[in-house]
Amino acid sequence: MRTAQQDPRKKNPQLRGKRWLRRAGVRTARENSCGGWVLLCAAAFLAGYLPGMELGRGGDTPWGQQLAAYYLDISQFSAWLPVFMDQIAAAFLQLMLVVLCGFSSLGQGLLPLLFVGRGCFLGFCAANVASAAGAKGIVTYWLLSCLPDLSVLLIGLWLSGHALVLSRGLFQDVFLGGAPRGQLGAAARRLSVRAGTAFLAACLLSVFCSGLCVLLARFLL
Repeated sequence: MRTAQQDPRKKNPQLRGKRWLRRAGVRTARENSCGGWVLLCAAAFLAGYLPGMELGRGGDTPWGQQLAAYYLDISQFSAWLPVFMDQIAAAFLQLMLVVLCGFSSLGQGLLPLLFVGRGCFLGFCAANVASAAGAKGIVTYWLLSCLPDLSVLLIGLWLSGHALVLSRGLFQDVFLGGAPRGQLGAAARRLSVRAGTAFLAACLLSVFCSGLCVLLARFLL
């Protein structure tokens, strides 16, 4: 009786090998899909950045002038703790928006719009800073503000690939008759773990970038 109740996979090693290969194939397909999605979101960021620069090129809008004055104000970079708090708050907000899109059935449409908006805002700021302070101003802006923003952007792009998997599962569950059993729970757990890793990485980068900004501000402003 004990022999008759053995696991079929123990009797047939080929069955176990086929299942392992099938799971590996699904994992590889998911990783390739995430890689293409990250490139798409990066392209969306660039697609927003260029129009943002065009909108702020004249530097004649009151909001643009206020942004330029803010980014070129040395008092914004006078102490490490305020700079760190500003950077970690901005990073937390951006990454949280990516996570929220992942937990939405419409997230695969919202995520590109999020990166387009982020690119448009950064391009608008860069154009206004260049109009207000010229080449030195744009170099200062890139080193003190864009460098931390780009590091968070890279983390957000990586996280968006995992948010896509959960969002697609939710879309399938809501609009296409249901996701495969266990898929949503596994995707939600993976996204939660990746989100924690992303927040930790953003915190460590903020510690480094805020100290670097305070140091460089003494020479650039």
